[in-house]
Amino acid sequence: MKTTLQNYNIGQGVTLKTKRAAIYIRCSSDEAGKEGYSPQTQRDKTMDFIRANNYQINERFIYTDIGCSGSTDKRPDFQRFLKDAKNKEFDVAVVYRMDRFFRNLRLLLNTVAELRDIGIEFKSVTEPFDTSTPTGRAMFANAGVFAEWMREVGLESRNEGMVKAMKEGKYLGGTPPYGCKINKETQKLEIEKNEIKVVKMIFGWLVDEGLSEYKIQQRLNTMKVPTKFDLVGRKKKTGSTCWWNRKTVDRVLSNEVYTGTFYYRKYLHPGRTRNENNFRPKEDWIKVEDKSLMVISRERFERGQKQLKKNKEQAARNTKELYALQHKIVCGVDGYRYQCGIRRYQSTKTGNKRSTKYYFCVGTRSYMAARRCHVPTISESRIIPPVWNKLKEIFLNPEIVLKEIETCKNQNAGSSVSDRLEIVKKELASQEEKKERYAELYAEKSINKNFYDKKIKECTDKAEKMQEEGIRLGRLATSEDEKKTQLMSIIELYGRLKNGLENATYELKREILQDLVERVVKTDNKLEIEFLIPLLGERDQENQSGCSDNPRMDRNI
Repeated sequence: MKTTLQNYNIGQGVTLKTKRAAIYIRCSSDEAGKEGYSPQTQRDKTMDFIRANNYQINERFIYTDIGCSGSTDKRPDFQRFLKDAKNKEFDVAVVYRMDRFFRNLRLLLNTVAELRDIGIEFKSVTEPFDTSTPTGRAMFANAGVFAEWMREVGLESRNEGMVKAMKEGKYLGGTPPYGCKINKETQKLEIEKNEIKVVKMIFGWLVDEGLSEYKIQQRLNTMKVPTKFDLVGRKKKTGSTCWWNRKTVDRVLSNEVYTGTFYYRKYLHPGRTRNENNFRPKEDWIKVEDKSLMVISRERFERGQKQLKKNKEQAARNTKELYALQHKIVCGVDGYRYQCGIRRYQSTKTGNKRSTKYYFCVGTRSYMAARRCHVPTISESRIIPPVWNKLKEIFLNPEIVLKEIETCKNQNAGSSVSDRLEIVKKELASQEEKKERYAELYAEKSINKNFYDKKIKECTDKAEKMQEEGIRLGRLATSEDEKKTQLMSIIELYGRLKNGLENATYELKREILQDLVERVVKTDNKLEIEFLIPLLGERDQENQSGCSDNPRMDRNI
């Protein structure tokens, strides 16, 4: 409904129309309680100004944005203000101060110019600029520059204070992570005993049982485990209680805080993908160490991240076909993993449709490597039998495992396992030192970001290979008691899988191979197979597909 204008006759029949006014009020959350900035103060002052200038005001044309920044025009009531202005619903826009309108010079000048083109005046109660004159517009622009400067100085001071608090280990992340609470005196995180039991249980389901995030979500919801919102008394928009979202499970499983070491300012865009493309330069990271928060070892946490990656790779939604040795075969020539494929064809004689699954080294593709690998593809029907038969042989004759381990030890007789482990540790330390040097060069702007990212990736890849080698060497150091445990583990596992091994369907074979095969290295016509045999008494520490026994076995195709 439009406001009716009142007319006044002034001498000789001249009619003056009363101007229709609109009020815009804004305050950010930290300004709401300050004297001179509160919404009520702004409203009172602008209403006094309107009465003094004999303007008309309708309640519908009072626009208020609370908790909104002046650096953007993405404000609900401000957008309504612009829409009404374009419809010429009022003649003059009144604000208490210019920075209540904008703290961004470009947006301020553009919006005021747009209002002027429409025919709407802009008035500030505390800054009487006449924007209809060149001098007034110049003073107005200078005031806008000052408002923007004040905002940037405030942000800089705030950021400095936040960085200082981060370095002191104070928590600045809003609601604390599940399993933690905030100490009101120190502003630091502390363990919440009842919640942390759930965190340990969730990691156990991931690392020990290999469950996906969706299956963990289902278990939590079936058990009616309270969420963080339930425990702190916050209501969800859906109104549900004791209901976990898959994203909530992911936040628990990917949060480093449970290891006792975590980082602020690690990601460019927190809440987005946690990969290297989203990393800030390492020198920007703020490391916080608090051993009282360590409820998950760093090793167990990293195994959890690998399991999440593995679950994602093997998820049925990410593949149209299932392959028994998917993600398991590695090329012995160039080190690339094999990918899977399927050929479908129809018999020209019978017309029957058939298909053949096969594996190929990605290095054979020109887009993957400068020097193409010339290893031929191999059909699934040709590679599965030797792997499957070797697995059955291990279960029928567990002593083979110990013989294979002794063979590996003899092959490494030139240097002791402990000496080689020491070399691996030194190489890992060397790669960390290289990363730090590259970070320093990048901070000094001696190298560009692309070169920095490339070198960091190379160091990370080498470090991962060294870690794998360290794990393999560690498994070679086997005591007599450990040998007995290995034998018993194989016998016990064979007892559970005996019927399945003898009459296994393709689906069951795939499940067993995915669980018990670490990798298959194919070089020419030879396979080097690494099996994963879970040990007795370690199932609370090891993944069901995890192992302490890692014999390497050669087998000709």
